[in-house]
Amino acid sequence: MALELVQAISAGREGMALATILEVQGSSPRHPGSKLLLDAAGGRTGTVGGGRGEAMALEACRRCLLERTTTVLQVEMVGNDVTGQAMVCGGVNRMLVEFLDDLGPYRLALERLGAGERVLLVKRLRGAGQAPQAEGLAPQAEGLAPQAEGLAPLAVEVALLDEAGRALHGRAEPAEARFAVRALERGQAHFDPEARVLFDPLLPQEKLLILGAGHVGRALAAQAPALGFAVTVVDDRPEFLAEGLLPEGVRTVRDGFEAAMAAFPFDSATYAVVVTRGHQSDLQCVRAVLGKPYRYAGFMGSARKTRLILDQLRKEGFEPAKVDALCGPIGLDIAAETPQELAVAILGELVAVRRNAAMLPALNRARESRRA
Repeated sequence: MALELVQAISAGREGMALATILEVQGSSPRHPGSKLLLDAAGGRTGTVGGGRGEAMALEACRRCLLERTTTVLQVEMVGNDVTGQAMVCGGVNRMLVEFLDDLGPYRLALERLGAGERVLLVKRLRGAGQAPQAEGLAPQAEGLAPQAEGLAPLAVEVALLDEAGRALHGRAEPAEARFAVRALERGQAHFDPEARVLFDPLLPQEKLLILGAGHVGRALAAQAPALGFAVTVVDDRPEFLAEGLLPEGVRTVRDGFEAAMAAFPFDSATYAVVVTRGHQSDLQCVRAVLGKPYRYAGFMGSARKTRLILDQLRKEGFEPAKVDALCGPIGLDIAAETPQELAVAILGELVAVRRNAAMLPALNRARESRRA
């Protein structure tokens, strides 16, 4: 769930409707976990894909507000005529359309997100309402027109868990632990159709600290905001932070690296990228990073430079496991050459860490071989 949605729910009053995609079969404009919030005044936040599917979701949300009930909506997008009105994406999705009458879990979640923590909403569908089943997603006949199926009203039991699986609100079920861990690690919603439980991770505002405003640092700062990072660029050279060199909304800090890092609010949602002008300032930055909490830390350089910096850190007594976990040489190995290509390679690695991608073990092995 996007931070913007949690903020909107927390700031609202009781009586909002939240549509959440539970599961998808085939092609769909949006993935499980995508959301649309509708308040009593008609204000909207988020999207479940636009078009007629979103129109159906909005209508279900309006009915939800009017009747103060929770239900499940099925949207089928399996039309065959591209000139007609039917949706032709080729998939079917089901959405939980939920009346929010208790905002406590969201307000508590917002507090934790503000501290850089990931938390998990667990929503258990209860009551006599028909459960959305994975095998029930397939359309019954080819060419079936788009339709919305409102199922019997449901009750939703909500729990909020921290990163360790402890209950902050409601209760934690031991049997749900495996799905909860997976959802939190990957930052992706997961629905268990048999147990009728949605595992919905809430991610904090991720901060990207770029240490060095050279060509690569500026290319990173130009591309990272589109991926949802709040970007800060640090350099001690005023001409590299001059107005117009960096996009609007990117925070700049003109100071020495150590002083800037001492003042920066590091937490478990911080990504630190070291791309300074030389190996001495790189080493200075990496030393400072190792004493802070973070989700990701890496530095750019050749294999030889990487070995020398890591060896120096070990000699200085830094914890070997933390030193070995530093990402260097930084970025995916995509044969990048230009600053813009290098920025893509680095951001690809950041996304892999954000989602705990399956490729990470192989990526780490490849990095170790480059260091050797």
